[in-house]
Amino acid sequence: MEHEQGKPRALAGLKVVELGGGAAGPIAIRHLADHGATVIRIESASRPDFLRVLGLSKTNKSLDRAPMFMMLNCNKMSVALNLSDRRGVDLARRLIVEWADVLAENYAPKAMKKWGLDYESLVEIKPDLIMVSTCLMGQTGPNKDYPGFGGQGSAISGFNFLTGWPDREATGQHGTITDSLAPRFVAAAVLAALLRKKKTGEGTYIDVAQVETAAYSLSGWMLEYFANGDVVQRDGNRSRVAAPHGAFPCRGEDRWCTIACHDDADWQRLTRAMGSPGWALDPRFATLAGRQRCEDELESLISSWTREKSSEEVMSAAQSASVEAGVVETAFDLNADPQLAARGHFVPVQHEVLGPHTCERLGYALSTTPGAIERQGPLLGEHSAYVYRDLLRLSDDEIATLRTDGVLS
Repeated sequence: MEHEQGKPRALAGLKVVELGGGAAGPIAIRHLADHGATVIRIESASRPDFLRVLGLSKTNKSLDRAPMFMMLNCNKMSVALNLSDRRGVDLARRLIVEWADVLAENYAPKAMKKWGLDYESLVEIKPDLIMVSTCLMGQTGPNKDYPGFGGQGSAISGFNFLTGWPDREATGQHGTITDSLAPRFVAAAVLAALLRKKKTGEGTYIDVAQVETAAYSLSGWMLEYFANGDVVQRDGNRSRVAAPHGAFPCRGEDRWCTIACHDDADWQRLTRAMGSPGWALDPRFATLAGRQRCEDELESLISSWTREKSSEEVMSAAQSASVEAGVVETAFDLNADPQLAARGHFVPVQHEVLGPHTCERLGYALSTTPGAIERQGPLLGEHSAYVYRDLLRLSDDEIATLRTDGVLS
């Protein structure tokens, strides 16, 4: 496993307990783990994180073979604890109160309160606790108990309405926008709370609504409504401020390159990059407004040029002319991308159950305290013995009794 040996970690010494599952919470806390925080995930074999069960089949029944779970939770520890038993909840509370600096969870609002692990209960015995909750709708409001996932979040936040073609149904994204956006807000908010604690000694409760982080990311479209009353409609790849603006077919199967001309000077440069074909001299194409009025025809003519070239050739020709263009990359392309390789974005990991696989870095690097992927995604309960004996100081007899009763599972 590649990492920078001997380099300090910005969050070394920070202790985090994590509850919940899926993507939004775990991705957020990976930001802390990659930079040196000790993160302990509380899990249960009886109700495992749903990402652990992805890919399970009659021949694969292991909860430790889910690549997505392992990628999102590398650098973390796992303790198996059954929170449906009161004794399990008591042990979780002890770990939070006696050991942790930060508690992170992304359950629906009722869960933590049911266990007595909500902020109001914990802050009475641990006033300096930093706790962050990130559920779909937040902890307050009429829809707070709606137990949704990122698919619903993408729709509720407005992304689906804007995605697709004007004459077809809203499609949404391949993936879950809220699970990708919310973690960045969570990580930043936790760091702000840590700075505040350093100055004041006080804890903080952070309530992140995943839908709101996504809605905030559409602020440009919302501004159109606030200022002009305009509800922006979906329009495929097209833009109100650029033409051409879209993905154009290239040589090969399902190969594409995006091209965008924001003004008439861009268009003239693209025309030269295409070899100044006669059709490009059509006066209808001379202005942005003119190109937009006959955009179907324009796209068809440009496609007659792009289809004869590879997507890389199209991108190179356009970029050399100072026109915005980019290959539409597949997962295969990304894995071989020289830019990502140069920055060490993909990190090979050796996992004792999955075997060799790849994890991704988080997309940024700190100059003197770089983060690193140093530990595989944890097996379920891999670090239970350490937590029970060293942190919670349970005796062998206590552990045996609790294990027999199904509390430590």
